Amino acid sequence: MKLARRLAACALSLSILLAMPGAPAAQAPDESQRRDLQKLTQQSSNPVGDLWMIANQFNFNLIRSDKGQDFASPKLQFNWNFQPVLTFDVASDLRLVARPVVPVYSSPYAAGLSTVDNNVSKVKYKAGLGDAEFMAMLTPGGSQSSGFIFGAGPTAIFPTATDRQLGNGKWQLGPALAALYMDEKWVVGVFPQQWWSIGGDAARKDVSLTKAQYFLWYSPAPTWQVGMAPNIVVDWMQPKAENRWTVPVGLGVSKMTMLGNLPVKFSVEADYSVIRPRSIPGNEWTFKLTITPVLPKLF
Repeated sequence: MKLARRLAACALSLSILLAMPGAPAAQAPDESQRRDLQKLTQQSSNPVGDLWMIANQFNFNLIRSDKGQDFASPKLQFNWNFQPVLTFDVASDLRLVARPVVPVYSSPYAAGLSTVDNNVSKVKYKAGLGDAEFMAMLTPGGSQSSGFIFGAGPTAIFPTATDRQLGNGKWQLGPALAALYMDEKWVVGVFPQQWWSIGGDAARKDVSLTKAQYFLWYSPAPTWQVGMAPNIVVDWMQPKAENRWTVPVGLGVSKMTMLGNLPVKFSVEADYSVIRPRSIPGNEWTFKLTITPVLPKLF
């Protein structure tokens, strides 16, 4: 919990600092810059776009279980995802998109019964690095920035967690797909990934996990977006069907602005799981703050 508070305080302090009048930000863009920023706003929501970005997503998850004493009341899980996005033009009409994800957690877990507190269930926290992800996706169309866009490629998870409570202990591999429609106002699509365990700790259970992000963003004014981008999660290894699915809906807002010469996108979103596990701990609410600098392409 201490790590969660410190990281959350850092994120909040950074946001406040960038919003202060003395910060290098917020230059009023002229009409040409506003058009360019609007293009960046839409492209930054495209999982197979041609931008170089470094997304920092801070997730505050409220985890609970309706049928268990340990998580009968919501417990806070903090998760910081460091998510660079790198793109490479491999041909005039073909682009490679690489998306590593390095997660850091402060996560609750059931620690058995307290022998000094009348055998009441207790919850402890573990903090550290989670299992890292990597996805490489090919998308046709070169610098296409509107219309129907798609991409496909492999995705992998590596057992890098610093504690067994923070990862699955398995090497995992599977396919990834992105399909979307984008124009000057809308970005609508899906981004599913599937992982199966292919090795790792033999004492840990096998993995078959689907994570499908669906996104719906509308731009009511230049550089602004309103919508959502929640993640549906399906744990196919759960023996009870009621514990397999997490299906959230949400609402968020984002703003692209200039900090000096650097475009930066700020997003906030709240997601509520209308379907979630009931007899094991699962996400009930997720509150997200995302800070995404858009970098000049180096290659």
